Amino acid sequence: MKKNKINVDLLLKNERSTIDRLDATIVKALIERFSITKRIGLIKAEHNIEPHDEKREKTQVKTLEKLIGNSDLDKEFIENLMKLITTESKKKHEKIKKEIGG
Repeated sequence: MKKNKINVDLLLKNERSTIDRLDATIVKALIERFSITKRIGLIKAEHNIEPHDEKREKTQVKTLEKLIGNSDLDKEFIENLMKLITTESKKKHEKIKKEIGG
């Protein structure tokens, strides 16, 4: 029994190590994404373009639905995650707009 427990512990450790690596990748991707959305916010503020782009968001949702495909990912989960991310982007765009004086 003890040998089986060691094998399970090792399996879990290996899988969790992969999760840790993927979590770091996700955070790094978010850092890069928000760096780019900051530049977009500056462009929008400088050219008096509204932070919210509903057409773009709808297109992105459709694109993500295609990426999800037949995976086990829940469509609603991905939509909620993207809403969270785009809401944060819009907040930053609004802040930039106020700072620039638009």
